[in-house]
Parts: sequence; C-alpha cells; structure tokens
Amino acid sequence: GLASVIDIGDSWEKVRNPANGYDLRVLKLSNSAITGSKPRVFIMGAIHAREYTTAETLTRYAENLIARYPTDPDVRWMLDHHELYLLPHANPDGRKKAELGLSWRKNVNEAYCGVTSNTRGADLNRNYPYGWGAYGGSSGAACDETFRGASAASEPETSAVVSYVRSIFPDVRPPDLVTPAPAATSGLFLDVHSYGELVMWPWGFTASATPNGAGLTALGRRAAFLNGYTPQQSIELYVTDGSTKDFVYGDLGIAAMSFELGTAFFENCSTFENTIWPANRNALDYLLRVARTPYLEPSGPSVTELLTAPVEPGETAQVVAVASDARFSLRNGIEPTQSIVGADLYLGTLPWSPGATPDALATPVDGSYNSSAETM
Repeated sequence: GLASVIDIGDSWEKVRNPANGYDLRVLKLSNSAITGSKPRVFIMGAIHAREYTTAETLTRYAENLIARYPTDPDVRWMLDHHELYLLPHANPDGRKKAELGLSWRKNVNEAYCGVTSNTRGADLNRNYPYGWGAYGGSSGAACDETFRGASAASEPETSAVVSYVRSIFPDVRPPDLVTPAPAATSGLFLDVHSYGELVMWPWGFTASATPNGAGLTALGRRAAFLNGYTPQQSIELYVTDGSTKDFVYGDLGIAAMSFELGTAFFENCSTFENTIWPANRNALDYLLRVARTPYLEPSGPSVTELLTAPVEPGETAQVVAVASDARFSLRNGIEPTQSIVGADLYLGTLPWSPGATPDALATPVDGSYNSSAETM
C-alpha cells in the first residue's frame, strides 16, 4: 500500500528495438489508503550515465523511507500525506555503457556522432524544451559532451519525463522570464547529479533571478545547511540551456532544484556511506516536508526537536519543541532571519485541514519570544 512502479516511457535503445533497451520506471511512494489532494515531489537521477552516486542515493532513500515508516512518525506523516515520485535512472542505456568502464554522459542515439562512437548521443540535460539551444549553454556539435540533440525534446528519454512531469504538476505560470508562480504553489522537482557538492536553482542561462528567486534561494540555502553543500543559482557553475530544472520551473512554475553529490563520478563507497548518504538523506527529508508550499515555508522557522515523555491515559502531557529560523547555509551569501513570534501545537490534525484549530499554544521557556531560536 506504500509503493508502486509506473512505466513512463522507453529509452532510445528500446524505441529502436523493443527487445533491447529499457523502460523508464518511476517508483511512487505514498499511502494509497489515504486519499485526497497531496503535495507531489518528483526526483530524478542518473540523467548523466557516469554519475553513479545519484541512482544509489534515490534507491537508498526509497528503501530508507519504507523501513522507517512503521516507527518514525515524521516519515509516516510524509508518506501518508505526500506523493513522492522517484526516477533513479533517467538514462538507462547510457548507464549500461558506463558499467563497461566508460565515462559515458549522454544517451546512446546512433544518429549523433557515428554508430560506434563512444562520444555519440545527446546530452539529455541540454535537450529539454525550455530555452533549448537559445543561450549558448549547450553545443550543436554531435560529438561534444553537451550536444543538445536535433531539436527540443527530440530524445525519447526527455519526452517521457516532460510528458510525465506535465501530467502530475499543474501549470501555474506563463513561460516568460518575469511572471512569478503564486507564492502558495505546491510541489517540488529535484534533479540529482554528481559531482561538485552544490545545491542549485534556476536560472542556468542568465544571472537574473527567477520571478520566484527569493523563495528558491531560501529553499536552496535550507537544503544546503543540511547536506553541507554550497548553495547557488545554477549559472554560477556555468551557462546551461535546455536543462531539467529550468524546464520545470520555466514551463510550469514548480519549485525546481538540483543537487551535485560528492566529489567524483565513480564515488568511493566509504565516502558514500559515511558522508554523502547521511547528509543528503536529511536534505531530501526536508524537501519532502516543505513540498506543500516550498516558496513559503523555508522563509519561516523549522522545528528541530520535538520531545514528550510517556504518559498514562488521563495524565497531562508536556511537549517540548525547539525551533530555529537561522538554519541556512552561510556559504555564498546570507539569508535574512527573523525572531519567532509564536507556535501552535496540533495533535492528530493537519494544520491546513478545513476548520483545523490548534490544541495548544506554545509557551517560550525563557518567558518571551524574542529570538530566531526558541525552546517552547
């Protein structure tokens, strides 16, 4: 009741010959017994075939959520009231090439750069239809690593993701450079890459901020606080056009990010187990928790601890919470913080449910709300 697999399309090799190639399979995690509208998060990995860490991170995250669900109330809340869509392998044909020991980035389209060339194919992260080929952030030469393909969304892997993302997210803004998505827009998209230890957000083709730039920046700096990476607008790395996150934000208005994991394409397993996985599990949890209003919630405080002692029926329970508005990465800029002015406690009720009222008002331990971090 928590997991299902969805075939969203085919790889280039499978389109050419159904006996070969692979399906693009999305793993959906959500409690199917609880119905109604739920915030949606779509996370994809391994669009560049040699970036091994990405697929393992997403698969590990799915396993971890399911394992934690029976005993972790935070995970239970997330999977009961959210929908998580994971595409661990966005480029399965290319992955098989990388498994031969090749530093393979693109898909395997033989129309580009020669049938047997090890530099053939299209860079799928330059093939998306928003800003495709328009800003000097991709190559028109078929043998180049950043070759953008014959046309926007020309590759079957790209068209499959484009169609599926458009089917699960609403279109909340026109595809211009100036109109913001509504502040309360729900949903979140993440494309996971390696390497570089970065958290990035659109745009990748101009230094101007997106119309929702403040919200995306706050979201990115919150995530970077948790995984220890450097937060930045995508163009600060280099110019890109036709990328995944620019498409999802530009075309639909959905909050879109990318992570660059670790320090190598073929990452050391000890580094993955001890550093990359634990840090990014916490960051992924955060993105899932704020997916209802990702342009708003990161600008407010986060509850960092929530404790209660066991009680018998009829006894008074004391709940202690710690909240902070200062949990932003201070690398590459700062984020405004505010004093916390109050907190409400809800028991067994979602705060945004119609007619929901708090069960209790929190009282600050030091007697007054006057700081960006409070114990209540």
